[in-house]
Amino acid sequence: MHNLPFKALYTFAVVARCNNFQDAAKLLFVTPSAVSHQIKNLELYLGNTLFLRKGNQLKLLPQAEHLAKALNASFSDINTACDALRPSAPSRKLVIAAIPSVATCWLIPRLKDFQRSFPDIDLRITYAMHGTTLDFNDIDIAFVYANTPPQLPNIKTQLFRSAKSYPVCSAEFYNGYLSNHADITKGPFLQDSNMNDGWPQWFKKAGSSAPNCHLGLAFDDFNLLRSAALSGQGVALCAKALIADDLASKRLVLLSDISINEDAGYYLLQKQQDSAELKQQSQVFIDWVLAS
Repeated sequence: MHNLPFKALYTFAVVARCNNFQDAAKLLFVTPSAVSHQIKNLELYLGNTLFLRKGNQLKLLPQAEHLAKALNASFSDINTACDALRPSAPSRKLVIAAIPSVATCWLIPRLKDFQRSFPDIDLRITYAMHGTTLDFNDIDIAFVYANTPPQLPNIKTQLFRSAKSYPVCSAEFYNGYLSNHADITKGPFLQDSNMNDGWPQWFKKAGSSAPNCHLGLAFDDFNLLRSAALSGQGVALCAKALIADDLASKRLVLLSDISINEDAGYYLLQKQQDSAELKQQSQVFIDWVLAS
């Protein structure tokens, strides 16, 4: 069982309900290409085609219908079992969910300032994992990534930061391997598995011929990609909003002002609160984030 591709199976279950990658991507807070990538991986694992593709629409093939029903029933049972274990009393802490990249690169380093300014507000920080549906029964505020502003019932959406991505490398790598910024074509290119066409897009926008930039290390998580860049293993496309501290401290070097991923962003999702106390605390946190 430990070899089952659980992430791909969950993605498939959501796509089967939506019948297209775009709507599934919104529910999972990932890009449509990331959804497509998970479905392709599952089809390779199963040795079977799961959908009939017609433009943007998908039709579940007969051999996949049984799997979709079984997965939906299983995930429902898991959710019910988890609900049974949750304490009935509401938590007094304000629960903040953040995708790992935002949590590690922005939120955690600044929490000390929040606690110093608002010592009476207790927080619980949890991950909002890519490819999972957020349960706002247990979350008050979430930081997510999306190509368009998420539209969810009873949730207020605000742009937190742009997700524009730029080529960067470590200062050590730049000084030892690149003679100038134009040497970016030398690579090696560090890959973001959730943005497979990132480097070809960047070279096209830069107006230069792309080297074979699909070769090299690939990472499923931004924090791993950033760590590889910081340790001098190559050139990476990173969202400037998440590496602002690294650029300011000169741990990373910006190699070009040309960016990709310009329509995407990191968004704040704020649940409408019934409790006056939580409503006030939630707004205090949001105001602090937007002012930081």
